[in-house]
Amino acid sequence: MASSDSVLKTSEETYEYTCTSCAEDDLIKEAVKYCVECQRYCCQDCINIHRRIPVTKDHSFLDNSSVKSQGQSRSLPAIPTKQCSKHVGMIMYMYCKNHDVVCCYTCAVEDHRSCQDMVSVSDNIDQLYRQTDTSKTSSDIDRGIDDMNGEKNNTDALLQQLRDSKEAAIKTANDFRIEMEQLLRKLEEASVNEIENEYKKLETQLLDNKKKYDDLIDDLKNLKQLLVQASGNIAQQFVCSKLAQQYINTMDTGNISSSNIRYAELLFRPCDKLKTSIERKTKLGTTTSAMLSRYKVTKTCEMDVGSWSVFLDCNITGSCIIDDTVLFTDYSNNKLIRYDILSSSLIDYCSTPRDPRGTCRVGDKEVAVACESVVQFLSVEDKLALSRSLEMKHKSYGIAYSNDKLYITDESKSLYMYDMSGNILKTVTSDNSGQPLFGRSNHVTLNDKNDRLFVGDDMKGLVCFNAECDYIETITDPDVRPDGVCVDSYGNVIIANYYSRTILQCGRDGQKLGVIVNEANCPNDPRSVCIHTRLQRMFVSSHENTVWVYHLCGK
Repeated sequence: MASSDSVLKTSEETYEYTCTSCAEDDLIKEAVKYCVECQRYCCQDCINIHRRIPVTKDHSFLDNSSVKSQGQSRSLPAIPTKQCSKHVGMIMYMYCKNHDVVCCYTCAVEDHRSCQDMVSVSDNIDQLYRQTDTSKTSSDIDRGIDDMNGEKNNTDALLQQLRDSKEAAIKTANDFRIEMEQLLRKLEEASVNEIENEYKKLETQLLDNKKKYDDLIDDLKNLKQLLVQASGNIAQQFVCSKLAQQYINTMDTGNISSSNIRYAELLFRPCDKLKTSIERKTKLGTTTSAMLSRYKVTKTCEMDVGSWSVFLDCNITGSCIIDDTVLFTDYSNNKLIRYDILSSSLIDYCSTPRDPRGTCRVGDKEVAVACESVVQFLSVEDKLALSRSLEMKHKSYGIAYSNDKLYITDESKSLYMYDMSGNILKTVTSDNSGQPLFGRSNHVTLNDKNDRLFVGDDMKGLVCFNAECDYIETITDPDVRPDGVCVDSYGNVIIANYYSRTILQCGRDGQKLGVIVNEANCPNDPRSVCIHTRLQRMFVSSHENTVWVYHLCGK
């Protein structure tokens, strides 16, 4: 039965404020307070229960008269309930218009003492609520959730990549151990063979000596037999005795003295240097790790190639990194230019065949340059110097190298794979369904593992192949329309978008990660890009005399 100050819900008796919890049990009781944390109206009994429970005993209660509904339902009054994360137990009921932040009273005193526009959220909720675009905030939150889900999915992919790389690294260590065991086994076999050979040599010598001894023994026995048989014939005894004595004298001075061996043993002395070298090693190799972070520009410089007096009206269309230098191809002046990154100075230059475009490294001391209808090789050991060349039956634009293969584009509809003798191994123009792959095949590069090939196409996107030029996919993101492409040491694909004038960072799979250089900070018509990972320098060239140099760091 209900208490005297409560009635069943079917009763006609009403109160201005009713207890929220009791109403859920079909009782109508007058609410005397409002619990800020629970956001409920409470009767006196519920308040008493609140104060007996440890979890709720410190809740804040407001008089009903101080709770303004502000047009809202009385079951959800317009009053802040969020506690301050900095000051425990304090409700964030103040709003600073100067800083556009909500805070508690203590925050207001400590951090906003000089602010002129501090107001109570509850007292000004109608005005404040109209000024706040709640739907926009909700959309921003949804967008933030989507972005974080994308980052979470990317992190999951990175974790899987990390797990796969760990297994691959362990397998590499195991394979190296097997290889070392095989090398040690070969060394062991060589040592055993040497021991066997020495043993056979000494054994042969000793066996020969043994046979000599057997022969001598037989001869002496025969002489003794003759001496015995001559018994009774002193003349015969005399002759046999002299013959035996003569034989014995000969044996002492010849056979016996030449075989005076009193020690026969084989010894094997292990290579202490080899043992010490291995003992000094604490592991089979070195382990390196890399987190593929997004690049951020910290400084931008402009390098005026035209200021080098030998060059006029340059058109830098290609570039590549060689150790701590960068090479540029100058299309207008038919030159290959070498620039020192550390000293920021011109090293040397060399004339090339007509219309040099892309360039790539093909060895420790050699590069290749794609010219109009020829691939020109140059030595970079001391001075830049022309070496051999390969004639092409098509225009050459982009060029990349891996495992004795050249990958060449024609700035049109094709990708070619050559061997180093100039034989065409493969020509790619269409996908498996016969559809054209390229709008314009520009620069080309391989990833850090040399198992994925990327061709920049400023009309269609980033076209991806495996190392055998088998088509994989085209990244058709509208922000990905590259002319220049390169790869850093971590596998990031860096692309220079010709028309949008942006430099983007993509992952090892070619998918866009973010913008490194936006339109406002990029040269006009960027044609090539190359990056020095260790020195964290990125070089972007265009039709102009200026090469833009970006100093980078990881975000």
